Amino acid sequence: MARSVSYPTRRSSKRRRSSKRSARARAAHLGPERRRPLVLDAAFKLFLERGYEGTSMDAIARAAGVTKPVVYACFPSKEELFRALLEREEGRVLGQIQVALPDRADDDPEATLVDGLTAFFRAVQASPESYRLIFLNEGGGNRAVAERIRRGRELQIEAVAALAGRWLEGRKTSAERDATARLIGQLVVGLAEAGARTLLSEPGTWTPESLGKTLGKMAAQAPAAL
Repeated sequence: MARSVSYPTRRSSKRRRSSKRSARARAAHLGPERRRPLVLDAAFKLFLERGYEGTSMDAIARAAGVTKPVVYACFPSKEELFRALLEREEGRVLGQIQVALPDRADDDPEATLVDGLTAFFRAVQASPESYRLIFLNEGGGNRAVAERIRRGRELQIEAVAALAGRWLEGRKTSAERDATARLIGQLVVGLAEAGARTLLSEPGTWTPESLGKTLGKMAAQAPAAL
């Protein structure tokens, strides 16, 4: 017996078209503010996979399940989108570090540096993709993006230099103390970056605790040596 074949009716076709129009209308009502986190999540994966130059706004739109005009309504350019992504991921990592840091007086440089670096490395280990994007610049290559990362690094150096300045109180003149404190800031941030690269590229060799203790002891020698 021949099987009966049903064909889509005009009415069912109209229902499907109406359903698609309703979905687009609902998406339009979400607005850019509610769309931005979804677009950033989609862009995050693409930047890690393809790098900055290899990721297009078209690809981001497809990954986010929206049209390109929706992406541009959220972010006027790829550069602005990437900056927003960096800010979000930086905030996530810095938040983890802030929560992990204990309340400790600044009169014990070694303990403070060990605790600070350990907390930093724990944050790197907890969010390796975020830190690859921020620190290793695997998603970068754009001049404006590089400048954004440079400014973030400068803030870290200034924060460490402020601590070092208190450790150097009474040892040098004001000008010498400021210059030495900034040099210590450069040194400590450089050690942190080297440690992060090691943690990300050599998994299993170090733990955040062992790496933080080793580099913290090294960094603590800087005030006395300088």
